[in-house]
Amino acid sequence: MTGQTANKKFFGPRPSSVTSFGFFAVVSVLLMITDHQMRMMEPIRSGLTLVSDSVYTVLAAPVRLARDVSAHMTSKDQLLKNNQELKDEIMKVQVLGSRLETLEEENRMLKQMLMQKKVQQVPSAVFQVTRVLSDGYTQRFQINGGSDQGLQPGMPVLSEKGLAGQLVHVGPFSSLLRLVQDKNQEVPVLFEGSGIRGLVRGTGEDLKLESRDLPYTDKIKPGDKVVTSGLDGVYPKGIPVGTVISALPSDTGSYVEVTIKAVKGMGNNDSVLVLLVDPINIPPPIEDEPELMGTPAPPAIKKKKAAK
Repeated sequence: MTGQTANKKFFGPRPSSVTSFGFFAVVSVLLMITDHQMRMMEPIRSGLTLVSDSVYTVLAAPVRLARDVSAHMTSKDQLLKNNQELKDEIMKVQVLGSRLETLEEENRMLKQMLMQKKVQQVPSAVFQVTRVLSDGYTQRFQINGGSDQGLQPGMPVLSEKGLAGQLVHVGPFSSLLRLVQDKNQEVPVLFEGSGIRGLVRGTGEDLKLESRDLPYTDKIKPGDKVVTSGLDGVYPKGIPVGTVISALPSDTGSYVEVTIKAVKGMGNNDSVLVLLVDPINIPPPIEDEPELMGTPAPPAIKKKKAAK
């Protein structure tokens, strides 16, 4: 028995390949027909679709994330670039607007300067302020005109608003202007509202003038216009000097202390009008005034200094 059993095969003879193919083909066709009619494989297909979609979503998530991040960064960079371009355009417009405002202001100042020139009825020339030499005590400015242009120490200088000051040093190509706001400058003036005459001197401040030598009077009022009186023979009569801010009695009550706002301060690139008159009274230079760009003081001034 044992020998016979051992000689038997576990499987019988195998069908041919054609038979197997035909069998499985028939089975497949029957299953497709059955599935088409009864939808038996639909749950399986749905499950496989769900699984494949989930796997695809998980696998594609890093790629999608990288794409979204790249798009976001590109969009952010573009926005930053556009923002910077807009800022640059705004800056250009602001600079252009500022230049137009500056040109309009210069045009207005030159027109007023021409008006001053017509009003004064004396020879005059326009120059530019090129250098500021002022501090808390003095108010001095350098202009781009000198003796080669016919300038002399003592000549009056006007701004487009009124009196600016007086030339105190003159070199060949540049001159030193001392403003009425300088503590060492005095101007004979007329208070138009009251008809009172007096002297106004600078305080060293940008727009502040004062007069402390007037006998007490209540006729000088805030708001009164102050003009040159013309009594010194240097400044022509009627040039605006400033406006009265306050007029208060002194501590003793004998004098009135008048504070005046000058018609204008001065700065770089401002235009000034020099009246080309023959100066009579030349103001002596201040001991600590520097020489103008290496140019010594004129001989006439040095003689006065020596005489002192």
